[in-house]
Amino acid sequence: MIELLKVPSLLTVQDSGRFGYRKLGIPVAGAVDDVSARLANYLVGNPADAPVLEFLLAGPTIKFNVSAVFAVAGDVDLRLNGVPIEPWTSYWAKRGDILEVGTLKSGLYGYIAFAGGIKCRPLLGSCSTYPRAGLGRPLKAGERLNLGHAILTGRDGRHLPPELRPDYSAEEKTVRVVLGPDLDHFTEMGIETFLSEAYTVTPESDRMGYRLDGPAIEHSEKGADIVTDAVPPGAVQVPASGKPIVMLRDAQTTGGYAKIAVVAAADLPLVAQSRPGERLRFEAVSVEEAQELLRRRERMLAAIRKFLDGEMRAYRIRTGGEELIAFAKVEKE
Repeated sequence: MIELLKVPSLLTVQDSGRFGYRKLGIPVAGAVDDVSARLANYLVGNPADAPVLEFLLAGPTIKFNVSAVFAVAGDVDLRLNGVPIEPWTSYWAKRGDILEVGTLKSGLYGYIAFAGGIKCRPLLGSCSTYPRAGLGRPLKAGERLNLGHAILTGRDGRHLPPELRPDYSAEEKTVRVVLGPDLDHFTEMGIETFLSEAYTVTPESDRMGYRLDGPAIEHSEKGADIVTDAVPPGAVQVPASGKPIVMLRDAQTTGGYAKIAVVAAADLPLVAQSRPGERLRFEAVSVEEAQELLRRRERMLAAIRKFLDGEMRAYRIRTGGEELIAFAKVEKE
């Protein structure tokens, strides 16, 4: 097992989420940045949805009471027994070793994965923490967590190069959205404002949703309220104040504010990793374009998994003045 010696900020167990229960009012939950969580799992040889630790801004100090392979996803300083080590790299910790996770330099959430995952009892098919409904709770210093069984050999020493890591350092990010479904509740000027202005993430933001500040989005004569209907993760609600709220993984399943857009699933991690004070701009895309963005992301993640497993190699190519990452299958002798 591992022991949490220090927990300076919100620390929870998360996996890919709780699916099939939104009709009963139970949110998806799960890692708000599912890309970083999956990459952390890939680094230690886990399935994509194995339970990980998600920390907010500042990471915990962990004592290993058993040998384990671990990896930390995030732009953060790390020390193992006082010696600096690298994020986005898997290491073998021995019994008695102590891992210190610092404060993220960019982004808001970081992830710690362990080979074999974190052993827990699934609730409604998931180990994800959703405190509002009593589905798990935030972790505290002094607690111990059991790890799942895993063959450790070959899982350490994996490294994800910078060009394959998500980059959340920009203070202004462009987020792709599909407009609607309640566009009749907004004027043409309101829609234009939403798509042309920058909005700042406020401190009144959490895993449920990010409240944004900026120019008010004008409603039509129908106003800000609608008959309560479904609220998916990524929905952009606009209450009477005209200031948008982007819903995230812990969002309620229904709501009565008009929705001007829904964030493309591929860009949800970009929103979640934006700090208070950073800005978001919104760019409209079609449903088909949003679906292609997600397919492209999934192809990239599948290729990265094979790269980390030693089945593919990565190299840079330049096409049309743009530098891209390409993958090629490793030919075995």
